[in-house]
Amino acid sequence: MAHAARRFLVPGLLTAVALGVPLAAYAANLSGAIFTTNSTGTVVNENTQYTAKTDVYLDGGPGPNAPASAAGLPAGDYYYQVTDPSGKDLLSTDNISCRKVHVNSAGVISQIYSGLNYSAVKGLWTGTACTHTSNTDTDHASAGAKTVQLYPFDDTPNLGGVYKVWLTPTSSYTGSTAGCSGKSTSACNNSGELYSSGNYHGFVSSQSKTDNFKVVYKGKTFTAPYVTVSKFHDANANGVQDSGESSVTGWAVDATDNLGVTNTLFTAATLTAYTAGAYSFTESTPAGTAQTVAYKDGAVQSSYPTASATVSVTIAGTSGETHSVVYGNVGLGSFDACKVFDRNGNGVQDADEALVEGWQFTLSGTTVLGGAVGSTQLTDASGCASWEDLLPGTYTVTEGTETSGEWTAIGATSSTQVITSTLSGSSMSGTAAAADYTNQRWLVADFGTKGYWHNQNGLAELTQDNIDAVNVLDPYSSSSDYSSSADEPFDGYLASGAAVCTETVGADCGTGQAEVSEFLTEDNGTGTHEEQLAQQLLAFIFNVQHRLDDGGAYVVVNGGLISADDLVADAIYIWNYGSDAEVVAMQELLESFNSSDAVSYVPVDPGTPAF
Repeated sequence: MAHAARRFLVPGLLTAVALGVPLAAYAANLSGAIFTTNSTGTVVNENTQYTAKTDVYLDGGPGPNAPASAAGLPAGDYYYQVTDPSGKDLLSTDNISCRKVHVNSAGVISQIYSGLNYSAVKGLWTGTACTHTSNTDTDHASAGAKTVQLYPFDDTPNLGGVYKVWLTPTSSYTGSTAGCSGKSTSACNNSGELYSSGNYHGFVSSQSKTDNFKVVYKGKTFTAPYVTVSKFHDANANGVQDSGESSVTGWAVDATDNLGVTNTLFTAATLTAYTAGAYSFTESTPAGTAQTVAYKDGAVQSSYPTASATVSVTIAGTSGETHSVVYGNVGLGSFDACKVFDRNGNGVQDADEALVEGWQFTLSGTTVLGGAVGSTQLTDASGCASWEDLLPGTYTVTEGTETSGEWTAIGATSSTQVITSTLSGSSMSGTAAAADYTNQRWLVADFGTKGYWHNQNGLAELTQDNIDAVNVLDPYSSSSDYSSSADEPFDGYLASGAAVCTETVGADCGTGQAEVSEFLTEDNGTGTHEEQLAQQLLAFIFNVQHRLDDGGAYVVVNGGLISADDLVADAIYIWNYGSDAEVVAMQELLESFNSSDAVSYVPVDPGTPAF
């Protein structure tokens, strides 16, 4: 149940919060809160002194000042009781069965159970049906929320007119739930509800939630001690709330009272300590933040980098006693450096460009506290190196120099960014800095001429898969009239059915290799330009298959990059539809590649960089 913004944390309000704890094992930390209110749930004990005991009602849900995302009470059945502030005197006078409620899935009290209260009739205990008065919580009626009257309970012995209400899951209750029978000379309604250290009439302190409240008392005036708990955004991490650094509302702080009950307050909070003893306060430390300082009564208790989240306060119990606990926190930033295999060299990561694992980056810089930072990492499988939990400051990430000489930086090799801490609501965070570094990898391949691919060394490299791959392409998928000694496709046989034989060693008659050899050695001095293009294209394709490993590799044509596959596709198109001039130009271009022992290319695979 999320409470309206007008509600504030009350003196004496203690709530306990934990996530994911089963009903049978609530232990110290229950989510949500309990608090006393009026019958309609429109007041949250803001130092209210109720004029009569019958005016006090119990309500439940997310605690005051809690963020909207805070959880309500875990669903299930609960018992409640009223005691003096020390918990030693049980003041509730009816049977425990009369003090049972249900919490629904919205985390609010939604049902008040009936029970049996016992009174003496003619010397015997007799049960009478009992149901505590309830009303609709008008602020949260849509969630099914109800308030339940705490009365009946006896007057408190406390001089300030202070009471304590307790709530515990029925599964955690250790007192007796048996009905009363027999002679009325024995104990009944309070049977099993006896005080012992850590166990308050069946309510174990580590498994309960409490709230203190006042009813008008006509005795001597006593101003109960209290502790204020606050938090500030220490943006410069210097441990002082400087001008412009905001106080933080809604930050969770676990408060443990002198009875051992731990509940969660949300800053800014006031805990009224009606009994003397040792109290402790432990702030939450969410990931991505750091505590910079902790103060008690204006004195530094601990500070960064060894700040402690826990502050202990001893309450003497004197009238008008006050204490303060103040925490400072800062949001921590991060810096992600990612290495882009910028294959096309345009300075950005395109959709088909991978990030590179194993690239070296070095972080350097100075925090706002003046400390120097230095650290070197290699990019992980994601292609990025990440530095987390950085104090505000100025940081530079510089890429390492790869030692193979294959890589060329396309963009900047370093990036300097400022990390600051920001506050949004009750959450702090530091800047998430990031930079991409683009590099291109260049390799060199030794291509073979068409003569190489016709001789025994070239033919030895060819596989049936290589030949099958070219047999489906236009220049080779159907028979041509280029030659009487070889025709297409390269299956080892002429269209007439005769086996193709060659004088080349390593190419047996009737094999694709034999027919490839004959095709590549065909005298085209008087042949067509298309035949010459088809021969150079065939050699180029074999070079791509065996020297570049992947047709997606980029080669340089007219000063620009083109993938080998696209160059093959362009050659096939020109073979089919190009003019004589275009066919000759393409044939000469492919021949220039095939004749080179130093073809520069950008591979598809970035490989493993060396440092």
